[in-house]
Amino acid sequence: MGLKNVYTFHGYGEKPAVTRRDSLWEALGFPLKDHMVICLTGGGGKTTTMFSLADELAAMGKRVIVTTSTHIFYPEDRKVVLADRADTVKDFLKDREEWHSGHAGQVLVTGQPAAEGKLKGMALQELEQLSSLTDVLLVEADGAKRLPLKIPKEGEPVLLKGTYGVIGCAGLDAIGSSWEEKCFRWELAESAFGWQTGKSLITPDQAARILVSSNGTRKGAESMEYRILLNKADHENRLSDGIRVMECLGEDWAGRCVMTSFFTS
Repeated sequence: MGLKNVYTFHGYGEKPAVTRRDSLWEALGFPLKDHMVICLTGGGGKTTTMFSLADELAAMGKRVIVTTSTHIFYPEDRKVVLADRADTVKDFLKDREEWHSGHAGQVLVTGQPAAEGKLKGMALQELEQLSSLTDVLLVEADGAKRLPLKIPKEGEPVLLKGTYGVIGCAGLDAIGSSWEEKCFRWELAESAFGWQTGKSLITPDQAARILVSSNGTRKGAESMEYRILLNKADHENRLSDGIRVMECLGEDWAGRCVMTSFFTS
């Protein structure tokens, strides 16, 4: 996956600061549970985050299935099982000794072939059965047309029954940019939040409100463990933007927020 930097926020108040962390999984603060389901929603960085987490969990000896309830690009460098039913994946794994040995972690990707070099998700009831086959099921549950911020429409995101945790993602390159350029479904800003976007630029406060709102990235995840991930903290200005977003989140949410910068190889 290449290199990554992970940061958490602390010292909320007069002296806000960020701390470099060694592990994205550790920074997110999820406890490991049996047959755990984690979904990723929102904008920029979901796919990269998902595979980074998969690799970390595999390095911890966990079996991980990666999939989507919408669409993801076909990962050429991964083991992929094309399937529209959970039983197809179960049959594939049945005789795979490395999957059942418990000696080393594994990552498996599954989904159905789709147009434009993508994979699409199985039917929701089939996806939900995948959790019984693995230690952790990671699901990209939202689409944003590769834009860093998103306001969901009705029916979005598509979260699985039994989901334990949701990671709401946004790219810091949205801050200071125009709504039309950097926010997917920006035209919903007025009905969802009462904002007249016009020629205005996206502010840290607006990004924070989208990330924690039931009309925004946290939609459907109100009863679940929820974490916020700010991606593209690639230089000092972006880190500063991330701190501003975290401050706007408030102390409780800032403690459940991480910043990342991925340098893919």
